[in-house]
Amino acid sequence: MERGPLEVSVSPAASHAEVLARYPDALAAEPFVAGIEEGAAPITADQEAEVVPWLAEIGETDHAITTDVLSRCKQDSEARAYYLARARGAVGDDLDDRRFCTQCENLRSGVCSVAKPGGAVSAPRVYRPVPDMLHRCAGYSPNSNCLTRPT
Repeated sequence: MERGPLEVSVSPAASHAEVLARYPDALAAEPFVAGIEEGAAPITADQEAEVVPWLAEIGETDHAITTDVLSRCKQDSEARAYYLARARGAVGDDLDDRRFCTQCENLRSGVCSVAKPGGAVSAPRVYRPVPDMLHRCAGYSPNSNCLTRPT
């Protein structure tokens, strides 16, 4: 019985020997080695200097992940463009829907007027949110002092 080639991808990564052990009927196996995208320019030192601090800024301090991101940027122009856009703030800043409670018309005398147990703002009725902390809130309604009020 003639069989065609079988392409296998494993996650988490496995060694060549481990993959062969999983497929004992395999006649041969060729590990795939990702190469640099043809025609792709390598990431510059300036670009790397933009991406690395951005990763730290968003809380990504795992050295292995930072190394993986830089490796992707070196080999894939689309990945490099994506990470540079994120680092430069072109993507994501508009998506931050957190607000200070002082920007909400539901904050009255420091108390959230829509807070109630089990409600959109599930909190005690006299909930006093931290005023100088950004919040993501289902009860948010922009007040006249809010600079980001939709027009």
